[in-house]
Amino acid sequence: MMHHAFEHMQRPDGSSVYLRLSTRSIARVLRSDDGWETDALKGGYRLRQPGPETEAAIVFTGAVAPEALEAWESLSEDIPGLGLLNVTSPDLLDRGWSARRACSWKGVRVESTPSHTQHLLSALEPGAGLITILDGSPGALSWLGGVRGMRVSPLGIDRFGQTGDLPDLYREYRLDAAAIIDPAAELFLEN
Repeated sequence: MMHHAFEHMQRPDGSSVYLRLSTRSIARVLRSDDGWETDALKGGYRLRQPGPETEAAIVFTGAVAPEALEAWESLSEDIPGLGLLNVTSPDLLDRGWSARRACSWKGVRVESTPSHTQHLLSALEPGAGLITILDGSPGALSWLGGVRGMRVSPLGIDRFGQTGDLPDLYREYRLDAAAIIDPAAELFLEN
């Protein structure tokens, strides 16, 4: 991503790039191929591919990756085909989706190729549930439900001021694996 960012900033049509860094050390997740890299530069990729007729996915951004993966591992037996999506840039996903929608509003012929956001969510059933989580405003990812009319349970930080170590703060702000599991039950009980 750093390499891509430096190249992008130097192109004549380039722009600034915002990278959110963390001091948290996160173990690298093994992947079956390198196809995820292209998707990561477009704004997100499927860390765990949703199965056929999937009814839910966990969507996360950034440093909460270990908690999202832990919750996915706990829930994947009870929710067959549960997807796990890593959003590397909510901004890029929103810009691509919004640009595609704006073209149709303006009467501009739109390619049949869906936006990357639509592509990422296409493996999920219409009306599926999304549990979104990041260590920031929950609104940064909750809009994803509007792409395909999905139910969303957004988790994120909606207040500030607490101090403590990371496990205590994640528990307090409902960013830990247990907090991710609770909305999954809520999404399915609403059906």
